[in-house]
Amino acid sequence: MTNKQHKILILGPQGSGKGTQASILANKLGVPALSMGALLRDAATKGGVIGDEIARIQKMGALVPDEVAGEIFRARILESDATSGYIIDGYPRNEAQYDVYAALDTPTAVIVITVPHGVSVQRLHDRAMKEGRADDTVDVITRRLQIYHNDTQPMISHFTERGIVHDVDGVGTVEDVAARIEALFVEV
Repeated sequence: MTNKQHKILILGPQGSGKGTQASILANKLGVPALSMGALLRDAATKGGVIGDEIARIQKMGALVPDEVAGEIFRARILESDATSGYIIDGYPRNEAQYDVYAALDTPTAVIVITVPHGVSVQRLHDRAMKEGRADDTVDVITRRLQIYHNDTQPMISHFTERGIVHDVDGVGTVEDVAARIEALFVEV
């Protein structure tokens, strides 16, 4: 692996393995793996002015405003363990989040894990059954995947224009996909 600073975004449809692959790559590169959902939950738990506001918004079932999420993200990447960079999965998800992120930082690479629609649906269905989540029906899963295609895929074009997007086949074992991703960061 290289010793350069890594600011890596991992994107892809739900069920593509973003979180799993972010953790694996973060361990190999020695940078933190971040998740916007986890960052917001942590902030809500810690309290304070922003944390209490996030907790109130989440309790209502509403989405945290992009600017607030961006502020939480900015504070997190300024922590000492992120001096060599970070990996964040599933963020930014749309144009509004892209605008907030672009004002805060610039990624060094964007990994887009691609999987066929049917594979995403099957993985999410299997995960829902394993975790006992009755709310993750095929209809709900299909709607979430449609949102990804409508909102996230067009936003990825901003990164594509910069030549930093790497499409990675997400079909196969966790180890197969991890090896494909790792190959992007090995110096030859």
